[in-house]
Amino acid sequence: MYKKILIAIDNSSHSNFCIDLGVAISQKYGSSLVGCHVYDATLHQRRFRDMEKGLPPQYQDESVLQRQRDLHSSLINLGLKLISESYLDVFKKKCLEMSVPHEELLIEGKNYYEIIKEIQGNQYDLLILGALGLAAVNKQVIGSVCERVVRRIKTDVLVAKDRCFEGNVVIAVDGSVASFAGFVSALRLARAFNVKLIAVSVFDPHYHRIAFESIANVLSQEAGQIFRFKEQETLHEEIIDKGLAKIYQNHLDRASSMARDAGVDLDTVLMDGKPYDKILQYLRKENSSTVVLGRTGIHNTNGLDLGSTTENILRLAPCNVLLTGGNVEGRGMVSSDFLEFHRPVNEKEYIPVTNTIEHQNSEDSFVRVGKSVQNISDKQQLLKPSPVWTLEAEIQTDRIPSFIRGVVKKKIEEFAREKGYQEITTQIVDEAKALIMGDNSIHSI
Repeated sequence: MYKKILIAIDNSSHSNFCIDLGVAISQKYGSSLVGCHVYDATLHQRRFRDMEKGLPPQYQDESVLQRQRDLHSSLINLGLKLISESYLDVFKKKCLEMSVPHEELLIEGKNYYEIIKEIQGNQYDLLILGALGLAAVNKQVIGSVCERVVRRIKTDVLVAKDRCFEGNVVIAVDGSVASFAGFVSALRLARAFNVKLIAVSVFDPHYHRIAFESIANVLSQEAGQIFRFKEQETLHEEIIDKGLAKIYQNHLDRASSMARDAGVDLDTVLMDGKPYDKILQYLRKENSSTVVLGRTGIHNTNGLDLGSTTENILRLAPCNVLLTGGNVEGRGMVSSDFLEFHRPVNEKEYIPVTNTIEHQNSEDSFVRVGKSVQNISDKQQLLKPSPVWTLEAEIQTDRIPSFIRGVVKKKIEEFAREKGYQEITTQIVDEAKALIMGDNSIHSI
């Protein structure tokens, strides 16, 4: 899962959480740990220069000042280096005690900048970073270093607020590629640490209701008649609200299917309301140790670094936060780790099937080759490889309203499979449009 992990160390209590979490993960997955501390000697040199004007007259001579500068610089560099090495000694000692492969990395520079540079320049699978550092004041938020780093990298990040995985692992599922990439990580964590896994999905019909009320307050009577506002409001209440609930329940059903394939017990929770608020309430109530989130959600556009729900939970969650999905390509495909997770132990013994009676509600099920395959009904079809979405086709479907987008994309994929297309382009999307627009099942959601 995570072969090489970078751990940011600064001798704070949260830094110690990071070390404990990193060692625990390494013991489960054989990960190699790199403990990294960044110190900024130039900061102290600049502060010394700022104070020079306040020194007594006998120290104002330029030759004396230069001597003091050199002496101060030498002492500061040596002192900070020794202190920094002692920070890393704590990490080294813990790794040696637990027989964990590790190395120490000491860097001079600006902390957040050097961590970002190290992550981007090397092949790390995970960064473990404390939510707060030595200068922590308000324990209800995240520190500036944490926020700056998280926003600027794509690598998975475990933001440490506690030192263990002993409580429930909660995964937020919203149907996005990033959230299902996170679900794979959550499955692995739950299985490795033998903890309860809970998938939560939250839809928000209230925003649309408020929007309707807001529009009603400004529409004239004539405009209301033209737009048939009352009919639209009824349509929303009876169809869209129920449709949202069904769509998000489908996301949980898909997660349940994946969990069954992985041999992991999964509880699912469907809620309505403001997503970040409902998830936070659940985390506080259920004594969760870790919440897993996609960096962005189903409404991600224009290269967003963090979605609003993720950002709020990152700041306010009472537990560790694992952010995933930053490296997943936005082309309707998931990461290689996701694909590896669904690959059977012995690929030659399995073939994928879909639309079978036994697996009617499962999109990616597998059955063993043998009698069960020989007895499959003529109505059952073998699953062809999922077509790949081009970036242009993805952008084209972004214009579809969010509450129906997932269903439409699924039908386009079904159309592409039937036609034998291996790649979904804008032309194929256009071909499928007429069929989808005439499909009554779209309107019955």
